[in-house]
Amino acid sequence: MSGKSFRDPIHGFIDVDPLELRIVNSVPFQRLRHIRQLGTSYLVYHGAEHTRFGHSLGVMHLVSKAFDSAVSNYVKRNKHPPFNDETCQFYKRILRIIALVHDLGHPPFSHAGEGVFAKGLKHEHFTKRILFETEIADIIQASGDITPELIWLIYGEKDAVALKDPLYKLPDFKFLKGFMDSDLDCDKMDYLLRDSYYCGVNYGRYDVTRLIDSLNVYRKDDVLQLAIERGGLHVFEEFVIARYFMFIQVYFHKTRRYLDFLLTSLLKDILTEPISENFPLDQYLARNDGLILNDIHMLKDSGNQNAIDFLNRNVLRCVYETPSQSVTADKDSFNIIYNSIRTSFQGVKLFWDSADKLATEIPVIGSYNADEGKDIPILTEHSSAPRDLPSESNLLRGLHVPISICRIYAERERAEEIKTHINQLLESKGEPQ
Repeated sequence: MSGKSFRDPIHGFIDVDPLELRIVNSVPFQRLRHIRQLGTSYLVYHGAEHTRFGHSLGVMHLVSKAFDSAVSNYVKRNKHPPFNDETCQFYKRILRIIALVHDLGHPPFSHAGEGVFAKGLKHEHFTKRILFETEIADIIQASGDITPELIWLIYGEKDAVALKDPLYKLPDFKFLKGFMDSDLDCDKMDYLLRDSYYCGVNYGRYDVTRLIDSLNVYRKDDVLQLAIERGGLHVFEEFVIARYFMFIQVYFHKTRRYLDFLLTSLLKDILTEPISENFPLDQYLARNDGLILNDIHMLKDSGNQNAIDFLNRNVLRCVYETPSQSVTADKDSFNIIYNSIRTSFQGVKLFWDSADKLATEIPVIGSYNADEGKDIPILTEHSSAPRDLPSESNLLRGLHVPISICRIYAERERAEEIKTHINQLLESKGEPQ
């Protein structure tokens, strides 16, 4: 059985080897063709019909290039490789498989669909179950030297070091995880480019070639981490800012967020109870965006108002929002305004939203800490000790504070009246409108 090439609009041709092709052709992976990458965003950005299928292939493509570049730059800097050739090839194969399977557990409409999960449950739980309990496990084990247990130990375990599993290899495996779960991982590299392309916006674009070419490896004692050379700092800044703007302009778009709310309400009507960790896996895998939309159409036919509003795109209007990095005073004003609207406009349909409700992790830049393993060390020519991003970049220092937007929505028919009320309230308090 030979491999195959997939033509991708972001990266060109993406090659897969025979083992990877078996994963791609499996039922769990083919399901990703029917799971939209950005949930309900296609109802805001009409081009956003792309799926987890293409994204997973894109991450696999980038992780190969990133690993090769980091190893090559390490050799240039240290005159010897971080691993022998056999180990390098082995680790690269592991990373490619991790990239392929990392999103297998997403529910219909991706993160928007997680609104019906039991408290504390994430899509990664189902990724693990799919990895261990489906044909994916047999395919991976057929490789002979890679197992589902190894894949999950490297990528999925939240605190793999504490498990003291004899399979876990320090510092190598923490280094490998950095390619898939860090401030500079290949998951983010792909989805920023892919999402901005399909949404038709420029916010997520950055020089991916220069960024990958700047990758290196930081090694000291028991620390081995994905790093970036100081010469790549500016493209790293571009990358971080791209993610920041994609969150506030696309992922937390005001209309998309209300549509997510409607979708979550409808999913609760469809399922009748939250999806628990023991939810039947065959039923979970049988669900995709198309089948959920069919269920929503059936709810519409029965007179469900949320279904009618969702399918007809009848959304409440955003009448007020806080700054993108709200402080306590902003949130205090928000609460005063919301309570005033409720009192003055009784009976009017209202909805409030906060970035804190996002299923995805809100981007924030932290200081470098070798134990954490997520923040990226900046390598300089004049010191063996790495620098961190906040100390090297004045531009990004402000991103220590996470995105924190709060919004109030109201019926469109009363929106202008309510906005006037808000303006008068703010004026009486002497606050900017």
